[in-house]
Amino acid sequence: MGFLKRILGLEPNLTKLLSARITIDEDHRYFVSFRKHHPDLKMPEFARLVLHYYAKMLFNFDPADTEMALSAVFLQAAMQKVLAQGIRTDSDILQAADIGDVARGVELPPRNIPREITATLYFVSAIHRHITTNVPRNIYVQHAAFSVFALLQATLKEMDGRCIDILQKALSEMNDRYKSGESYSDLRNLSVIPNMAYVSATMGD
Repeated sequence: MGFLKRILGLEPNLTKLLSARITIDEDHRYFVSFRKHHPDLKMPEFARLVLHYYAKMLFNFDPADTEMALSAVFLQAAMQKVLAQGIRTDSDILQAADIGDVARGVELPPRNIPREITATLYFVSAIHRHITTNVPRNIYVQHAAFSVFALLQATLKEMDGRCIDILQKALSEMNDRYKSGESYSDLRNLSVIPNMAYVSATMGD
């Protein structure tokens, strides 16, 4: 753990900002809830949660494993479809990602053999954030990929148009970086790519 903190530039006592709980079942129903850990939590932290969660799910897909490598390709391609349509307050993200015929968001936690992913965003510095996730062993690779879009859909209710525009720009930059050859499986990129994409998007806003 100490080695990981040195690599990522983390301090021993980080401040929790925001957590998401994503409950998924055998029928590909997705329920997302949030917990705000800081009383003065700002809207952009929801955008940053999406960026870091996207990076973390890609990081979890081992490129040496054929199935996982293909899932990483699928996830990036599906995200590109969402970006091509443009993310708006009223977007149907699952349809835009072309998974709406399989996955759907629900208003209550699903009950057909549910699994639960948790993700927590931490404050590191004014520029940097860090994410931790807890992914159950019995989750399907497809569940992990689809959960990115379920989370994105849920965050749209928490952000205004300007914040969503920044998220669109930052996700576009992330995909551009991955397409240019920056490795999603590199430990340093797990933190650097979403952090820098967000900073770049806000500077260009």
